[in-house]
Amino acid sequence: MATNDAPATPPSEWELKLAQLRAENEDLQRRKAEAEKDRDLFRDLYGKASAHASEVSAENNALLERAELAEGQVRDGLAMVRATFEARVRRAEEDAARWKAQYRLLCERDARTDDEVRRRAALEPELAAENARLREQLENLEEDYRRLEGLLEGLTKEEVEETEEIAETAQAPISTSSGAGP
Repeated sequence: MATNDAPATPPSEWELKLAQLRAENEDLQRRKAEAEKDRDLFRDLYGKASAHASEVSAENNALLERAELAEGQVRDGLAMVRATFEARVRRAEEDAARWKAQYRLLCERDARTDDEVRRRAALEPELAAENARLREQLENLEEDYRRLEGLLEGLTKEEVEETEEIAETAQAPISTSSGAGP
């Protein structure tokens, strides 16, 4: 039998192979543990990235909705502003055309109105005053005529002839002073 005192024998091939396999096994076990750690890390990172991607996707969808809403509001707002502006421009152009037409009308009227019309228009207050004075004089004369007619009816033929002579004499100075005939 073999004793412990026996000289050490060189390891056999299979023992070397076993040691080598054990070392390789330990190395593989260690690498496996590192790989599992990496896998867990990647799984965690993937979960975080997936959650972030979902958040970003949801945020993108919300931003797209807001962008579409904003574009719609801009489109509608621009159309409304444009319509308002066009209405204002149209009204301003209509006002300008109306004022230009009125200006042309006044210029044409001014061109047709000659100096004689202007002169007569300037004399209108004086002529109105003279007309008023002449009307008053006419009323006085008509009153005198009615009074004289009343007197004439009550007179006899001889008195009438005398009165006619007096009337002719009275009318003569009036017709020369007023410039009007009997």
